[in-house]
Amino acid sequence: MDNLEGAPLVFFVNGKKVSIEKPDPRDTLIKYLRRNLYLTGTKEACSQGACGACTVMISYYNHQQKKIAHYSCNACMTILCTLHGTAVTTVEGVGSSRNGLHTVQSNLMKYHGLQCGFCTPGMVMTMYTLFRNNPSPTHDDLERALEGNLCRCTGYRPILEAFKKSCPCGESKCMSKDGGAEEVKADKSNDLKPSKDESQEVIFPNELQTDSSYRQKSVKFIGGGYTWYRPTSLKDLFQIRANYSDAVIVMGAQTVLGANIRNRRTTPVLVSCTAVSELKEIKQDEKEFVFGSAVTFAEMEQFMLPLKTKDEKDDEGTLVAALLEGLRWIAADQVRNVATIGGHLMTTGPHDLQTFMLTCEATLTFQYSADKEPFTVKYSQDFDPASLPAGSVLISVRIPKLLKNEFIFFGKQPYRRGMDYAIVNAGLLVKMDEKTSQITDLRFCVGNIENKPQYLEKVGESARESLCTDKLLENVGQVIVEELQNSKAEQLRYKITLASAFFFKFYKRLCKLLKLSDEAAFGLTPTTSKGTQIYDVPTADGSTIIWQPVPHMAAKSITTGEAVYVDDIPEYKTELALALVPSTRARAKILSVDFSNALKAPGVVDFVDHTDVPGKNLYGLLFPESQLFAHPEVFFYGQPIAGILANTREEARAAVKLVKVEYEDLPAVFTIDDAIEKASLFDFSNSTVRGNLEQGMKESEVTLEGVVETGAQEHLYLEPCSTLVVPKKEDKEMEVFTGTQDATGTQKHIGEFLGIPCNRVNVRVKRIGGAFGGKVIDIVPQTGIASVAAWKVNRPVRCVFPRDYDVRSTGKRHGTKAFYKVGFNKDGKINALSLKFYANAGVVQALSPFVIDQMMTGLASIYDIPHYHSTGHLCKTNIPSSTAMRGFGLPQAHFVIQTMMFDIAKHLNMSFNKLRELNTYKEGDTDPYGKVLTDFNLPRCWDDCKSQSKFETMEKEVATFNKENTCRKRGLAMSPCIFYFGYPPLLANQAGALVNVYLDGSVLISHGGIEMGQGLHTKMCQIASTVLGVPLDLVHLCETNTYSVPNTVESGGSFVADINGGAVKIACETIKERLKVLEQAMPQASWNELIQAAFFSRISLSATGYYKPRDKGYDFSKQEEGGEYCQYHGYGAACSLVEVDVLTGEHQILKTDIVYDVGKSLNPAIDVGQIEGGFVQGCGMMTSEQLTVNPDVGSIDAFGPINYKIPGIRNIPKDFNVSLLKEAAGGHKDLYSSKGIGEPPFLLAVSVHLALREAVLAAREANGLSGNCRLECPATPERIRMACAGPIVDRCIGVQDEKKKIQV
Repeated sequence: MDNLEGAPLVFFVNGKKVSIEKPDPRDTLIKYLRRNLYLTGTKEACSQGACGACTVMISYYNHQQKKIAHYSCNACMTILCTLHGTAVTTVEGVGSSRNGLHTVQSNLMKYHGLQCGFCTPGMVMTMYTLFRNNPSPTHDDLERALEGNLCRCTGYRPILEAFKKSCPCGESKCMSKDGGAEEVKADKSNDLKPSKDESQEVIFPNELQTDSSYRQKSVKFIGGGYTWYRPTSLKDLFQIRANYSDAVIVMGAQTVLGANIRNRRTTPVLVSCTAVSELKEIKQDEKEFVFGSAVTFAEMEQFMLPLKTKDEKDDEGTLVAALLEGLRWIAADQVRNVATIGGHLMTTGPHDLQTFMLTCEATLTFQYSADKEPFTVKYSQDFDPASLPAGSVLISVRIPKLLKNEFIFFGKQPYRRGMDYAIVNAGLLVKMDEKTSQITDLRFCVGNIENKPQYLEKVGESARESLCTDKLLENVGQVIVEELQNSKAEQLRYKITLASAFFFKFYKRLCKLLKLSDEAAFGLTPTTSKGTQIYDVPTADGSTIIWQPVPHMAAKSITTGEAVYVDDIPEYKTELALALVPSTRARAKILSVDFSNALKAPGVVDFVDHTDVPGKNLYGLLFPESQLFAHPEVFFYGQPIAGILANTREEARAAVKLVKVEYEDLPAVFTIDDAIEKASLFDFSNSTVRGNLEQGMKESEVTLEGVVETGAQEHLYLEPCSTLVVPKKEDKEMEVFTGTQDATGTQKHIGEFLGIPCNRVNVRVKRIGGAFGGKVIDIVPQTGIASVAAWKVNRPVRCVFPRDYDVRSTGKRHGTKAFYKVGFNKDGKINALSLKFYANAGVVQALSPFVIDQMMTGLASIYDIPHYHSTGHLCKTNIPSSTAMRGFGLPQAHFVIQTMMFDIAKHLNMSFNKLRELNTYKEGDTDPYGKVLTDFNLPRCWDDCKSQSKFETMEKEVATFNKENTCRKRGLAMSPCIFYFGYPPLLANQAGALVNVYLDGSVLISHGGIEMGQGLHTKMCQIASTVLGVPLDLVHLCETNTYSVPNTVESGGSFVADINGGAVKIACETIKERLKVLEQAMPQASWNELIQAAFFSRISLSATGYYKPRDKGYDFSKQEEGGEYCQYHGYGAACSLVEVDVLTGEHQILKTDIVYDVGKSLNPAIDVGQIEGGFVQGCGMMTSEQLTVNPDVGSIDAFGPINYKIPGIRNIPKDFNVSLLKEAAGGHKDLYSSKGIGEPPFLLAVSVHLALREAVLAAREANGLSGNCRLECPATPERIRMACAGPIVDRCIGVQDEKKKIQV
């Protein structure tokens, strides 16, 4: 084999042959697609295989089975060399705006299944692959396929709906009741048929079918300093191993090994074994299953599924059921399709199936030479691949079949159901004596507590020769605690309760199987998703474009991968890549920075630091307070110290690791508690006073005190921060392509860094792949450093943050802590409230003063409390400065006030709803900030939501369910919200627009708002179309840039459509007014004829519009006399039903009903999408999205979607119903009586947390505990489980959690 010449790597992309003479094994498929073939539809969002944005379809011809096989995979994790002899299909190969869209693409557009669009191509490819493999998927098949695809915008419901409509089965299965959704008659209309001729789909290359050598002949690739072998037989494999004993074996390369290859942390010889025929075999006989080490998880599952019986009850306790359970929840399809059992077992774990193999006593067969016999090793907790004889290759995994009276169970508890790692996994193998019904042997194994799975030997010893009684269960439970309590794991107490819970569940299932008991059901109720959306369309005949649910204007471009984001812009010939040198300390003096080794690295051109800034090294929103380059101190982990410029981003990032920085560490502060204790507070504070607090407390019959906390939240927009700076050749002009929410602010900062006027800097924003407030001020370091670098070398410079750096170095939602004391009467009427509110601001104030102002108004927004005093403080800590995030402080405020109301209701044993209804403001009331509440639609939203959700009926059903179920409980709760539209400072309430009409009648709009998925540009085009009276397809909006429309305000506050829409409307009205004289003279003229006549009459067809709502701003220091703090209010209410697995803390949202007031919606489909997406993002804050810090170095523990868990397809409400309030008064009169949207629905997710508290209290009551119980935010599985209490938790009380997570 070693005498092979280096062969070219051959594969096909969208039907076109690709041949690479010297492929570099470090190169991934996504890199080659995007930078060599310029197929940028495949998006690079995380490079962790955890978001699905880079999903593509891989096809190959199976010469044994004589058929074409298709599978989805993550291009970011796929090593290019593994693709020899395959065909790759990207989103560009599925459909295009020029040649026609595929049904999957057109239905995503039709059913509004996209917003920012960055995840959309990956969604398309996931579903396209599913339909190619399974023309008749069930509803569960659809949801399962999407588990590996994340979306931060839509809330998933419309995506799922679009794919149900795209199903080739004509909706017969995926929409059926069996599929878990409500029955819907199949729609046979033409628009559900493929809009793209199927003959246009990429045909599988004939060459790959006729030439078997691609798949069956061993090959060798040489490139990039590596030699890559792909043997197809064991003989060839052993020959390579004989010549290169230290060669690295490559299987799926989906985790650590793939990263090591990409970062040059392996030996130069790599051997890919995935094509070795002997390692791909699957066999079984009477005694065992044998899986070749190169068999993928997907292939294992496909082999095992037909072995299931039709009745799942008959599979209980079988090897087939247990193994399928283990396979089912490993990662997602994109990973299962590629990852192999051999790679899984031979890499550092613990991984799920390692625990399973330990449980079933599997054996591993190895061989290290062709002339040596294979040898077997029993898989044990002491198994160490490093101890094997040199050159050993895992040949197969042997799983023994169960004997008579043997039973096996397996389970996994993740942080989030769907694609996720296990917190704990466990397996139980039991052997019973048929005559005596005694346990003759028992193996209980757990994983993810230590770094290897553990066999709890003492558990087995305590169970042997025992009968299945509750006494045994109690004894074993204590032994589990004793065996595990000395572990050094994080969350140890919780993990031991999970281990105990798994044993309890397995044991009870065994007893039921043996007909010794009829225990109630365990786990969460299986169900799939459905939903309804209810809204009015005032002119259903389509005579008016405004108010219509028209699709996103860029939907065709987005679904086909043609939409351009910053990193999709083709490279300039002289372009350089920039990577930042981050601080690795939270607070320290910089003693020295040595670039010498970095400058010697391949491809490196130069470096840039504070000495290269021609202007100011400081920037800030209110005043200069942040350093562009840290000097002479660093104040948070990840703070930029310098930048490295190289020919490629890989070379720049590699060189960054060679920069040596010496520090002198200084004391750091991370949490609110630390900041309070050390008086590390900013001078700024906000106080609200109403009435006489002391008097109000005295007049109250009851007082109650409490503490409420919320954690920080990461934006996790799918498009990482990206900037391309192009210096012009004259007049010091700079062109900046970036993903900022604040084009003018970015322009201003760059001008100050470079010492040039703003008229030399053109900031251009086509669209952003998600932002949520995280790209207002936090993108300034990237744009600033890239600009300084481009200025220094006078060449284009591109900087794209790696996901881990993006997460660890940018600001988050503020973590908060509130101390309250409330006085009220026994009837529930609240008299007085004192609140001390602390927000973790991070290093500098930045946006925090505005956020704390908003928090203070939010605390006082819903309930009429006559005597009220709140004070907000900003904590100064050594984490990245907290920043704007969807809701801008109001989610934390609403959570605090609703939690307090919950506590009051429980203290009084009073209806939670009744308490809130009693204290809610009424029409005509005045709030503490002087706002008279007119058109106060909150009670209407509340009553409609209560009615539509059938709250009272559900409340009774929940009570019945909780009585009948011991191990799962349900909770039901409602939550209201009020949101303020329009910023308090008047200067932030203005917008400009430019409208040009061309001689062919087409219209081009420019305005100051940023399109980031909220449908802003679509609404602007609808407004222009309506005012001008032209078809929507004549209106176009290219981009936002500072040369076309200057002096813009940042896009945020859910007010962007209001102010920019007002400006567009004024500009269009100006043109319309100019055309009036011609319309009167030519009443029968068409639009095009009018435009021609206007040109010949020298009437300007270009107009600017400038809009400024309201005349009064607001001064918080004057409170009721401070002016107007907003333009108008938006209102909403939600009702959520949740179910909790009491034994694990896992939960699901069974149902959510939302009623929201958007006035007269500009586009109801877009607004409903904003409601669904905002709510689901809020659910993340309330439940799964926890941010913790490593106190040793000050780094945020999360580094991307691989370990920061935003909601996935399995985590949304199973029944998701949204209604827009009908005939809602109080809309924005200047803009068609509409209201803003985007942020407010986020607040309604508080209903989920409140419902979880109800479920927890039900569990505690069943365990004999009465009274209220605090539940932290986010309500993670650990927090829910420990709050539920019970005997298992009681047994773990003495366990010491030495490694506690520190939440920020």
